[in-house]
Amino acid sequence: MKRATIIGISVASAALLAAACTAAWVLTRPPGPADAAEQYLAALADGDGRAALELIDPLPADADDLSAAFDGADAMIASPRVDEVAESGDTASADVSFELAGSEHSATFSLVRSASGWSVASDALGTATTTTTLGDTVLIGGVAIVADGPQPLLPAAYTVAAAPAGILGGDAAITVLPGEDAEAAIEAQVLDEATTVAQRQLDAYADACAAATDAVPENCGIRIPWAADLETLASVAFRIDGYPQLRLSEDADAFIATDGVLVATVTGDARAGGADAFTYRTTQWTLRGDVSFTGGQMVLAVR
Repeated sequence: MKRATIIGISVASAALLAAACTAAWVLTRPPGPADAAEQYLAALADGDGRAALELIDPLPADADDLSAAFDGADAMIASPRVDEVAESGDTASADVSFELAGSEHSATFSLVRSASGWSVASDALGTATTTTTLGDTVLIGGVAIVADGPQPLLPAAYTVAAAPAGILGGDAAITVLPGEDAEAAIEAQVLDEATTVAQRQLDAYADACAAATDAVPENCGIRIPWAADLETLASVAFRIDGYPQLRLSEDADAFIATDGVLVATVTGDARAGGADAFTYRTTQWTLRGDVSFTGGQMVLAVR
């Protein structure tokens, strides 16, 4: 009876040892491609763009912009699932599914194995190809991105808007999926606020034109008939009594600003001899030039 009890305990101990070894192997085995795919989807669902990007090999050169745009996305994926993983040597592909923007989606992306383990390939990103009728830049997730071809983005739902914000209007919604390209064509419109912003820019330019100097400044729309009274010009001092008022052209590619009031006092050698000073005043100070929307900014170029 005693011997049977000892044998029973020995057999049970051996079974427990085998189970412990199996559990240890399961817990310590290296993460596989399915784990990497699950981590990537989980980071996207959690709204952690930086964590998702750090799983991609190689890390995109514009990772900071991608992360910032993802932070400004309208919606993230939900209920992500890794449906199937096919592994072949140092590469694998994952079939995944998830919900985004109220719809079910499926996608396939690649994984690669390196000395540090499995990583997600760059085809786990999506792209957006955007065009705009005004300027060369759009806002995606609030981040200024040049509209010149497919732009990599983390999978999510985004708003693409005309840039600069508050000056140009027009937007479109896109859904970016792994390995796919989303297209957005923005019909940009000039907002009423654009004239206010442009006027502030032009006022600052006018202030620079009116700085004290020893010559009449160029590209400032200023003409002073000092030669009728002075042999030589020594200095010019300006006072702005009214800034030229700006109007944008209908297609917003040019401007004209009129009815500025400017007073100029000049000093120098008078034609009759000796130093003298004369003051001139105009109520028709005019500035004109071109308007462009570049790099997410409105730029005025005075002719």
